[in-house]
Amino acid sequence: MIHFEIVPVCWLLGGLELFGLTSAWVTRQSEGSLRQTPCQLAFLACMALIGGAAMATAGWGVGYWLSCGTTLTLMVLTVTCDFHGCREAAVSS
Repeated sequence: MIHFEIVPVCWLLGGLELFGLTSAWVTRQSEGSLRQTPCQLAFLACMALIGGAAMATAGWGVGYWLSCGTTLTLMVLTVTCDFHGCREAAVSS
């Protein structure tokens, strides 16, 4: 098994997860603007990084890959859910 220091790995994973959640929020906020495409590409790159981190840490213990998996879930929910309550669908009778 590879020997590594726990503290730097935790900081690295935490920073990566925070960056991923931030990219999801920025992607959601850039909807409809000129920044939308670059933000979406950055978001997809972050998803790939965090997915790779989840696979790489699968053998290290539950806490590592579970936090990455939770971050992926929150990223997808942040980007896909509509949090604006003022947007209502028009229903024609």
